[in-house]
Amino acid sequence: MTRGRDDLQARARKRLRALRRKQRDPRFRNAMGRFVAEGLLETTIEGIRPHEKPVPLDDALWAGGVEPRIMELLPAVLVKKPSLLRLPKELPADVAEVIHAIRHGKAAPSFRGVPPEQYLPWVPAVGRKGKSPSVLKSFRFQHEDVLRLSRLRKNLPARSDTAVIRMALELLEASTQPG
Repeated sequence: MTRGRDDLQARARKRLRALRRKQRDPRFRNAMGRFVAEGLLETTIEGIRPHEKPVPLDDALWAGGVEPRIMELLPAVLVKKPSLLRLPKELPADVAEVIHAIRHGKAAPSFRGVPPEQYLPWVPAVGRKGKSPSVLKSFRFQHEDVLRLSRLRKNLPARSDTAVIRMALELLEASTQPG
């Protein structure tokens, strides 16, 4: 019985030493420091210095293997505040897939072992607080429709064509409500 407990304690100490070694790695310190500076994460780990420099995506992904909160936070950062990271010319396929799903309002896949229930709540907490990212839609308008939008934008208190369309949708919805 004692031997089993001693063995378990020895394995736990070994894992703790490995975790502490990873937490001293510059990739982890830089990623954590960037998210702490942005106010997205807090930590009691000694030696983490908040900083404003963007972190390479690969370093943030590596750090997410050490600190699971980073992995939960990354999809939201990639969609709403990508300036926190230095992105490669071509994103890894799973990263691009998660970004696409969030931006287009599609069913979100798991992200490197993190289920959507854990990373989607971060989306409104990053960037403009309380705001979800806009869902991208595209429509084909005829030339007359584009001119009509332009005229309406000038005549209404709207700053963009999108604002004109939102106003029109709200008006249409209100006019179709019973009562």
